[in-house]
Amino acid sequence: MDDKEAFLTGEFLRQLIHILTGIVFILIISFSGDNAALVFFVILLALTLFSILVTGLDDTEKSPRLVRKLERSKKQKIKFQGTILLLSGVFVTLILFPVEIVYASVAIVTFGDSIATIVGTSIGRHKLPYSDKKSLEGTFSGLIVAFLVAMLFVTPFQAFIGSLGGMFMESAISMRTIKRANIMSVIRFFINDNFLIPIFSSALMFYAVI
Repeated sequence: MDDKEAFLTGEFLRQLIHILTGIVFILIISFSGDNAALVFFVILLALTLFSILVTGLDDTEKSPRLVRKLERSKKQKIKFQGTILLLSGVFVTLILFPVEIVYASVAIVTFGDSIATIVGTSIGRHKLPYSDKKSLEGTFSGLIVAFLVAMLFVTPFQAFIGSLGGMFMESAISMRTIKRANIMSVIRFFINDNFLIPIFSSALMFYAVI
C-alpha cells in the first residue's frame, strides 16, 4: 500500500468514526431527555480529564497499527481534541437551542463534514476561491448529504440554511486561519469546525423561523 492509499484509508476510517460518533450522540440525547446537557457535560469533563492524563505519555511508534492509521500526519498536541471540541459544541447547543435543532446540527457537523472530507480528499479537483485546502466537489457533496440528513429533524428550509452555513464554516476554517488569528491560545483552540459548526448551524436554523 503506497502512502497516498494509506492516507486515504486512514482518512476514510477517521470520517467513518466521526459519523458513528454523531449517531451515538443523537441516541444519547434522545435517551437522556431533559438531562441531555448534564450528561454531555459529564462526558466532556471525563474525556477532558482522561486526555490530560494520557497526552504526551504514548509513543506513536509503539502504538497499534490501527491507532497509527487513524492518526493524522500532524500529531495533535491534545489527545481526543476533535471529540472534546465536538462534545463542547453539542453541549452549548443543548443549552441554547431546541432539541430538534441540536439533532440537525449534530447531523450536519458529522455527516456533512465527513462526506466533504472523504470526497474532497479522494476526487476533489477544483479548489474553493477562499480556501486552498477545500474543494468544490467535497463541499458540495457535504452540503447535499448534510441537507438530506438534517431534514429528518427540521423543516427543509431550516435544513438547507443550517447545512449551507455549516458547510461554509467547514470550508472556511483552516490551520492558516488559526495561525493568522492574533488571539489567545485558548480562544484559538476553539476555532475548529467540530466546535463552531454545531453552534453556527443551530443559530441559523433557529433564527430562520423566527
